[in-house]
Amino acid sequence: MPDSTLRLLEAFPGLTAKQHEVLRFVAENRTSKEIAWELGISESAVNQRIEGVRSRTGSPPRAELARAYRLYQQDGAADEDAAGDATCKPLPGKIPQVPAGTGAGQPWPRDDRARTRSPIDAATYGFAASWQREREGRVVPEVLDGAHAGLSRTAAMIAIAVGILLAGLVGLSVVETLSNLI
Repeated sequence: MPDSTLRLLEAFPGLTAKQHEVLRFVAENRTSKEIAWELGISESAVNQRIEGVRSRTGSPPRAELARAYRLYQQDGAADEDAAGDATCKPLPGKIPQVPAGTGAGQPWPRDDRARTRSPIDAATYGFAASWQREREGRVVPEVLDGAHAGLSRTAAMIAIAVGILLAGLVGLSVVETLSNLI
């Protein structure tokens, strides 16, 4: 067996469950897209898991990684047959990801208020979407937002248009008067 395959076989037991899951499909010579479809994850997540394994094992090609993982699976099946009834791996003495804390049989520390609370103390909250809540400051006056809102708004638009037209006419007449004086 080549040295690179031995290095791969030594690295496989230390991989995460998700990396093993992806490598199982890599060993079946599936593409990243097929693996992503089967696992319901993105293709980039599949590639990240494969690259994580490759970086640990010296960046072998994907085909060599697949061949070594198939060999690892065959060795694992032979080890399971030899182990007999051993269904689980023994627990390690210390798991580095789990912080040391209270023991499993000890209750979590509580404060005095937790013992005196009852369901009656619970408060009710009303939730509404932002567009359903009444705004503090109104943008449109209430006259334009009542029962005849469409008619009121149309009348307001016409009044504003007439006002702008009159202002323009007054401006033009002032300009004409000034030009006649000069």
